[in-house]
Amino acid sequence: MTEFDGIIVGGGHNGLTCAAYLARAGLSVAVVERNEVAGGGCSTQELTLPGFRHNTHSNYHFLEEGPVPADLELHRYGLRYVYPEVQHATVFRDGRAITVYTDPKRTAESFARFSRADAERWLELYERYAEAARKLMNGFLYSRPLPPPVLAERLRGDLGRDLLSYVPLSLYEAVDRNFESDQVRVLFKSFLHAISIEDVPGTGGFFPRLLSRIARLGLPVGGAANVAHALCRVIEEHGGTVITGRHVERILVGDGRATGVGLAGGGVLTARRFVASAVDAPQTVRLAGPDNFGAEIAAKVAAYKWAGHSIVSLHLALDEAPRYRAAAFEPDVDRAFLFVLGADSSRELSRTFEQIHQGRLPDRMAGNGACPTLFDPSYAPHGKHVAFWWPWAPYELDGDPATWDRRREEIAERLLGEWAEYAPGLSARTVLGRRLFSPLDIERHCVNMVRGSHHVGAYEPAQLGGNRPVPELGQYRTPISGLYLCGASSHPGGSVSAAPGYNGANAIAEDLGLTPWWTPIPAPRWDG
Repeated sequence: MTEFDGIIVGGGHNGLTCAAYLARAGLSVAVVERNEVAGGGCSTQELTLPGFRHNTHSNYHFLEEGPVPADLELHRYGLRYVYPEVQHATVFRDGRAITVYTDPKRTAESFARFSRADAERWLELYERYAEAARKLMNGFLYSRPLPPPVLAERLRGDLGRDLLSYVPLSLYEAVDRNFESDQVRVLFKSFLHAISIEDVPGTGGFFPRLLSRIARLGLPVGGAANVAHALCRVIEEHGGTVITGRHVERILVGDGRATGVGLAGGGVLTARRFVASAVDAPQTVRLAGPDNFGAEIAAKVAAYKWAGHSIVSLHLALDEAPRYRAAAFEPDVDRAFLFVLGADSSRELSRTFEQIHQGRLPDRMAGNGACPTLFDPSYAPHGKHVAFWWPWAPYELDGDPATWDRRREEIAERLLGEWAEYAPGLSARTVLGRRLFSPLDIERHCVNMVRGSHHVGAYEPAQLGGNRPVPELGQYRTPISGLYLCGASSHPGGSVSAAPGYNGANAIAEDLGLTPWWTPIPAPRWDG
C-alpha cells in the first residue's frame, strides 16, 4: 500500500502519538522512521553486555500525568510504570544529601535538615503547583500555545499573578527567590538543567512546571522502548502502518499542498489529506523545500537554536547496585530513583556551564543518573543491575565533536572515577561492562537531536510557547496546506510527555473537520 490519508515523518513517540490518535479516528495513516526500530528517544538497547538493557535517551517519564496513556489505553498494550517512593537524591561531597519523596511531608523533613524555612516554602509551593494547579499545568502542555496577552487575561487571582511573575526571571532567579539553602537551590537548579534549560532571562516559568511534576516521575517497566511498542500496537490495531528502516528524503509539495513523501533509495508514499512532520523544524523545511515556506520563514527556521549543552552518559552493567557514602547521612539515598552528583554549590554549577559553553569538559563533571534495576529487575539478568550517570557536557569537545570518539575510553574512565568518589563500591569487581554514550552518539541515533540537543532545541524566550520553533509555525501548522508539525521542536518541547504529538493531532483533526473521539484538554485558565 502506497496511498494513505496521512503520513507522519519520524517515528519518535510524538509522531507515533499523532498517528495513534488519527488512526483511532478512522484515518489510514503511515509512520515512516529512518531507524530500524521506532521510538526515537524512547529507546532501550543492550549497550554493555547481553541481557543488560539500558535506556539510551529518556528514563524519567511523566507521561501518565497527561491524557495520552488513558485516551489510547496504552496499558492494554503492555505499557506500565513504577513510581519509586524516593524520587530524587542530591548528594554532596561532604557526605550529606537531600531527598525528594512522593510524600511532600517527607521531602519537607529532608529540606529541614538544611533550612526549616525552605521546608515550609516547599510545602506551600507543592500545594500550589503540584496539587491545586495540577490540571492547569496540563492545560499549558496539552493545548495550543496562547499569545502572552491572552494568557495573562486568562490567569487571574493570586495564583495566576504568582505564576506569571516567574515568566521574566532566569532559572536561578526563580529558584533563589524561594529558597535560602544553597544545597536546596542546587537540587532545583540541577533538575532544571537536566531538562536542557539554561540560566537565561525568560526561563523562570519552567520552575512552577517543575514543581508540578518533580515528585511524579515514573520508570517505564521493561524499558523506555515500551512506550513506542505500545503506540505502534495502537496504530496497527486501527489499520495504520509503521514503516521502519526507510528515510524520508523529501516531502512532496504540489500547488502549495503537501501530497506525500519521497523515500531514499526510491519509492513514493502518497498522502490524500495531510503530512505531519515529527522531525525538527529545520529538517522539515529542508525536506519540503525552503521556497515553499517563503524566504523570511525559511531564514528564521534556519537560525533555530540548538541547546547550549548536551549530556554524556556512562552506562554500567553491574554485579551489585551502587551504594553511596551519603547513605550514612540519609539511608534513603541508596533507593532513590534519580540521583544528582558533582555540584556542591550554585557557584560550582555556574562554573560547570561556563566551561561547557567554552567547549571544555568541566573541572568536575555533574549531572543526574539512576539505577533502574532497583525498581524493575527486568532490565538485567537475575541479581544483576544496570545504572547510568548523565553529566552535562559540550557537543563540540575541544572544538570538534569527533573528539568524543577519540577520547571515549579516557572519558569513560574519568566518569567512573568521579562517580566512585560518591559510590566507592563501583570498582573493577562490580563493574561488569560499561559504555560511553556521547553527545555525538545522541545525534547519530536521533538525527533531530542536532548537536546532541536532547530536547530538540534550546529553551529560551524566542523558542518558547507560540514562538517554538518560530512564531509563524507556532500553532503546528505551516504555510504549506496539509503540512503540519508534531515534533519536539514545537510547543512544549522535548520530554516524554507526548504533548507535541497530541497537540499536532488536535490541529489536524480541527482542520479536517473530524469530531475528536477523545476529550481535548482545555486551554489554561485560572479564575482565582
